[in-house]
Amino acid sequence: MLWFNSLHEQGASIAVMSDLSDGDCRLSTDEGAAARQRFCEACGVAFEHVTVGNQVHGSRIAVVEATDRGRGHHGSRPAFADTDGLITDVTGLPLGISVADCVPVFLLDSKRRAIGLVHAGRAGTQHAIAATAVDAMREAFATNPENLHAVIGPSAGPDVYEVSEEIAAEFAAAGCPVRGCMLDLWEANARQLIACGVPRTNIAITGVCTITGGRFHSHRAHANGARNLALLML
Repeated sequence: MLWFNSLHEQGASIAVMSDLSDGDCRLSTDEGAAARQRFCEACGVAFEHVTVGNQVHGSRIAVVEATDRGRGHHGSRPAFADTDGLITDVTGLPLGISVADCVPVFLLDSKRRAIGLVHAGRAGTQHAIAATAVDAMREAFATNPENLHAVIGPSAGPDVYEVSEEIAAEFAAAGCPVRGCMLDLWEANARQLIACGVPRTNIAITGVCTITGGRFHSHRAHANGARNLALLML
């Protein structure tokens, strides 16, 4: 597992992402449930409290209330439908997203005590989901972007994330950085946060590539359906 210490220093109680050593933490299998439970126990997170969305590579953000605790992860209550980002100001409520090359974006409002966790894949990045999450936090919690701290977690790196010429052109047309057919999801999400008012100095890019690094599950490198689980909790 990889802990994001910069967010702990700003007040998050949990900011972590599973890796290969934690097993396949995908949300859709019994094997994944067992791995997630072990991972949660190792992190000190209540497994039954983890709350997730039904990720569809979209840009919808859901506000998570105390009564939503555990949705989509434990028990019979479904995940938030068609949702790739979660925000909350509830202490002790862990948000979770599933990733394997897509970018996990962690957000923490150190003043208003609120968090956001975003699944920013290529499509989500193209549609500025990180910026949408900042806007949602501003509306729901009166977040001032100047007080936000962000981590752009391990994901497909800009030197190896190659797409078709058509997709690269679409990405560039959306104002996202492209080098030939290589996409830079890290810088794209950072620029979107900066455009919302988040200080560049408050944005940490881990710079860890899931495709080449060998530490995390990767859709492109392994293509076995395995996933990493990112967790964030006040």
